[in-house]
Amino acid sequence: MTVFVGGVSELYQGDLDLGRRAVEQLAAAPLSADVVVEDLHYGAVGVSHRLSELAPSTLILVGATPRGRPPGTVERHRVEPRTLSADQAQTAVGHAVVGYVDIDLVVDVASGFDVLPPRTVVVDAEPATTDPSDRLSSDGEAALRRAVDLVRVEIRRTPLLELAATLRELTAGDRLEPTPAVEALRGLLDELDGLDRDGTWGTAFRERDRLRLRIAAGETGEGMDHLDWGLWWALIEEIDRLQQVEAVEQLAYQGPSPEGTGLT
Repeated sequence: MTVFVGGVSELYQGDLDLGRRAVEQLAAAPLSADVVVEDLHYGAVGVSHRLSELAPSTLILVGATPRGRPPGTVERHRVEPRTLSADQAQTAVGHAVVGYVDIDLVVDVASGFDVLPPRTVVVDAEPATTDPSDRLSSDGEAALRRAVDLVRVEIRRTPLLELAATLRELTAGDRLEPTPAVEALRGLLDELDGLDRDGTWGTAFRERDRLRLRIAAGETGEGMDHLDWGLWWALIEEIDRLQQVEAVEQLAYQGPSPEGTGLT
């Protein structure tokens, strides 16, 4: 698993430079060996080549894009690979070659080259200023702090979501007999789909507790092997860990929890 975090910026163009500033802060903090953080100054075509080289399981793009929202708004959303016609792909590459860059163009060009990872997340801020400047506006500085926090949350949650994807494949079909525990696991995986899609925990903690109770009651049925047991417990323990970490962060932040704001 490799998590590739890329900052997308228009250098020294006011708040449009937020992506570069974000990855500077992220790269200055200790990260695990499977996380690569880069300023994507080399343009959308270069990013596609880099994605082909790294083949990351998750791509997180952070930057600022004018979308008509209130200045300083920060949003997190999943991006699916886009299907582009030959003309659309050629137009996107043409824009990239002349040096134009933004998050949407990076996604379009990577989709055109078929190198966009299946799990791609965008953390996107609304700029208040786009005039030439080496400083962010006050709204931009606040958005920068929020964007960096959200990227850190995304990095932290990625192993859980990768594990959930593995379990989803292993529980597909009829390899495991339908039991209360298997039903509880699938309910939990559905909630983790929502976490991946919307950034909110939903009822995942309740579904985790239900799964734990079903296992304790011996309602797992036949057919489970050592890999199943290991992955089921790893999933539960990772959710336990994240719940504790994010609860502590919420108290330190003294504001809304990640599932309450920004993760939309």
